[in-house]
Amino acid sequence: MRQQADKAAEMLSAALCGDIARLRELLPPTGDPAEDGPLGVPDCVTPLMAAAACGHEKVVEYLLQCGADPSRRDRRGRTAAYYARCNGHPHLAERLDTVVDKEKIIW
Repeated sequence: MRQQADKAAEMLSAALCGDIARLRELLPPTGDPAEDGPLGVPDCVTPLMAAAACGHEKVVEYLLQCGADPSRRDRRGRTAAYYARCNGHPHLAERLDTVVDKEKIIW
């Protein structure tokens, strides 16, 4: 459990710093639910939310390619698009909203 918490902290740190190289080391190319972060992270903030809040477009795109869920919500019901929008990155918020909207159409 401790190892999982350490990995979650590393992923959040890399996402906040925009360190896509570190994220690539921490995540497999696709199919790992870890891109959303393990349960138990404070406020359930995911690496995608952290990257969106900081405006790191390349990190957001990478996490989306790995399967991160842009519709996932934190404990207060906020999505990655919300974090982007509230931190002055409306173009990134629109991108995330578009991904969510496309998923709604498919399903």
